[in-house]
Amino acid sequence: MGRTQRKRKHKKLIQFYTCNNEKNSILLNSWLADNGLRSSQKLVFAMFNDTGRGLLTKKKISSGEELMSLPLNLTINVTSLLMDVVFCRIFLENKSSLVKYKQKVSFQSLLAFYLMHLKAQGANSKWYIYLESLPKVYTVPYFLPNEIVCHIDSEIVCVITKQKNIIETSFNFFNEVLQNTTSNNNEVQNLRSYFTLSRYEWAYFTVNTRCVYMDLTKLIDLQNVNSTILSLVNDNTKISLCPYLDMINHSPNARNETKLMISKDLANLPVTKLNEDIFSDVWFSIYTKNNFDPYTQVFICYGDSHNLKLITEYGFFLPSNEIDFVSFSFDEINMYLNSKCIKLSSDQIAFINNHGLNNDLYIDLRGLSFNFYGLLMVVKYYYNQNLDISRLIYSAAICSNDRVLIEFIIPMVKDRLVNVGVALDKLCNFSKNMVLDNCINLMGQYVNILEKFIKC
Repeated sequence: MGRTQRKRKHKKLIQFYTCNNEKNSILLNSWLADNGLRSSQKLVFAMFNDTGRGLLTKKKISSGEELMSLPLNLTINVTSLLMDVVFCRIFLENKSSLVKYKQKVSFQSLLAFYLMHLKAQGANSKWYIYLESLPKVYTVPYFLPNEIVCHIDSEIVCVITKQKNIIETSFNFFNEVLQNTTSNNNEVQNLRSYFTLSRYEWAYFTVNTRCVYMDLTKLIDLQNVNSTILSLVNDNTKISLCPYLDMINHSPNARNETKLMISKDLANLPVTKLNEDIFSDVWFSIYTKNNFDPYTQVFICYGDSHNLKLITEYGFFLPSNEIDFVSFSFDEINMYLNSKCIKLSSDQIAFINNHGLNNDLYIDLRGLSFNFYGLLMVVKYYYNQNLDISRLIYSAAICSNDRVLIEFIIPMVKDRLVNVGVALDKLCNFSKNMVLDNCINLMGQYVNILEKFIKC
């Protein structure tokens, strides 16, 4: 083998470079160590060609090994908010806010607002080095310009619309609270000046893309929170930002386990009696159930997720994702029925609603979803006196290859396929970037799914 050929092969094999010696990495590692992180000495920061920043192992890691363990006070979780007196006073000094906006915001939104509070403190914040290490932009379709959004698939647009509604509603609430506060505290005044929609969007997607599940209900008593800022929250508080852990990228093939190590003396702590020293002896640890060879990237699994969720919530696409699907709304199907001069009776609609057959209507690589198939059975066989429609539907869980039903729906599927193809042609006229590529890749997957269904 010639030297040039060897060089080409060597270049092809190099898919990463380590960055532990870079200034920002040194600062972050020092900060993590000073604040109690326990991590495997095998792990280093690295940049990978396919996933970007992540963690590389220098030596073999075996299933069952602990990857890292963080003291609870090195994570930003529900207790962080509750213990921050200045932050809580923003809301508690104006009791009308607690009443007016009771259970009006998600915990994710509140956590994003808290990140803004920390960012506004600059280098005075304990979290400054960690916050500076976070990405400056996120590759989710939310940030695509309107001239592109109008051409991407309606499923992606639907997610973006919901995200915009959540972000704008919660931003307006927090902005109103800040404008009405009478506090002269410097931190509050800094936050008021710093708080803008674009910065809040960054904070929201920082939480969205990087938070991990963390259940603290055995540690703290969250039952009586009406007089706290948690009265604003309309969902659970089981998410947390975990420095260093959030550097590990996702793989659907990874398997891992998290453990919250709590002293026996700590349980059901009242929210009014929390302090940071208590949590220095509470540890959040993650263990891998995979084997990783030397000089390979270490992964964890964020959960089994289809690509619609991955691109809109996390900003990346996984090729050959077998759980992808193409959704159809009940209204969309009903319009198709009307075009075929089929009108559902009130009895049919009642049956469909009572059995939940108006939801989860999709086609995946295996074919029609159970509900989609059941809905079509109601359309075709509800008034057939020789058939028990309920029994027929639930037999579909075993066998769902009625060619009459499949052929009946194929024209609608073909129309959807044409629409996706037209949209893809238009998107090809725009300058490519990772966000747009993710959308195009997902829509390409939709084409594969629909074409396979039509050919089967």
